[in-house]
Amino acid sequence: MEKNEKETVLKKSPFNILNNKNENITFIDLSNQHFTNLGNLTLPIHLCEVNLSRSSLTRVPQSIMDLTNIRKLDLSHNNIEAFDDVPSFCHIIQDLDLSNNNLRSPPYWVWAESPKKLIKLNISNNTNLKALKYDFLLEFLPHRPLVKEVIIHNCRINKDNELIATFVNAKSIQLGNFYSLCKANAFYDIPFKSLRECINLENLNVQNTFINNVNANIGVFEKLIEIDLSCNKIATLPKEFCTLKNLEVCLLSFNQLLYLPEEILELQKLKVLSLNNNELCMLPNNWSKMKNLKSLDLYDNFLCDVPEINNYDEIDLAQNYFEEPENDIYIEKQKKIRLKYSEQRYCGRKREVVKDEWDHTPNLTDDELQCYENESNETSQNRPSSTSSEDWEAEDWWVPHLTTGSGTLTQSPWVMFIKKKIDEGHFCPIDLHEEPINTVSQPKVFRTVSGQFDDYSDDDNE
Repeated sequence: MEKNEKETVLKKSPFNILNNKNENITFIDLSNQHFTNLGNLTLPIHLCEVNLSRSSLTRVPQSIMDLTNIRKLDLSHNNIEAFDDVPSFCHIIQDLDLSNNNLRSPPYWVWAESPKKLIKLNISNNTNLKALKYDFLLEFLPHRPLVKEVIIHNCRINKDNELIATFVNAKSIQLGNFYSLCKANAFYDIPFKSLRECINLENLNVQNTFINNVNANIGVFEKLIEIDLSCNKIATLPKEFCTLKNLEVCLLSFNQLLYLPEEILELQKLKVLSLNNNELCMLPNNWSKMKNLKSLDLYDNFLCDVPEINNYDEIDLAQNYFEEPENDIYIEKQKKIRLKYSEQRYCGRKREVVKDEWDHTPNLTDDELQCYENESNETSQNRPSSTSSEDWEAEDWWVPHLTTGSGTLTQSPWVMFIKKKIDEGHFCPIDLHEEPINTVSQPKVFRTVSGQFDDYSDDDNE
């Protein structure tokens, strides 16, 4: 907030604040005071901004409720459970921060009164919001607050997300954050039903919300300029994603993407594209047609071909299956993009991991691998021993036994990707034939050998 000559900033114990004679005070910082209430303290009537964060408040003090000129109120990091009464500054406030409290419901007056000037509402890190009773929720649903920017991450919201449908006037919604998985919202699909009501969105953050599927109706967000889908489990993007023609910033870092739809070239307004830490093995043809793309992050993927670097102001190509450029121009561009990240990044080529021919262990997690080994051991223990002649005569020996290898494992995304490319006619890898090509083209020759057993084995001694 800009302060004129009469404005004063006070930061001291509230009990030392002077009385109403300090009428020129417009901003007061009472954070980190650890008080539970303000008692009968009378605050300056011209206050426009109040910071009461990081204290022990269990309710909003009445002396704050009575102020009429508050434009920004920070009540974060307290123990407030409810803020339902209408304050005197209802239609004046522009920025309300109630994050990191114990709210059991959002401030009801924001919905019922629709504050005319409220731009930003932060109710993130209130995990008790998940316990909002459905009967009480029905009182919120008919209202459409005018708030433009909503921050509501880390509230453990999942299938009970109807409240989000009320933010039809919001231009920015932050539902995700990069930290605190134990409190994170979980949506799995995007856009989910209630979010599809927010068609005026220009900025959407669903980072770290366990999304594994991007639905075809993502195109309802026609006005979207920036989207953050990073730190999820997305393996593919539908072609409808590329109908977001106004998209300028697209963050898809730390997912499981194997390829991008060819239609992504239609996003001609795209300026920033982050694809680092995925599983990309190729980029679409004619990638150089992305004329407005100035920042491209391809760090840690499975790419084999070096893309053109001249069109970009920032680019990182390290940790792929090609030799990273070493010229000064590329190094400068790489430095710019790495300034945005705090984690360490490595230079050079990704090390290829080649499994030995005898290694047929499925691609499983540690827990799944342990289960796999336990099943193998259990199967081997239950199987009759072949050293006993009686076993061969036992009736149950000829009953089919379920072994670990007899089950059908879930098809990996890589195999699904290869089959998709085969269907499109791009290439035809040898390993996906029902019979290997060398076996079909060079069938095995059987020799008939006369002898005691009259079998089909080769005998080198003859």
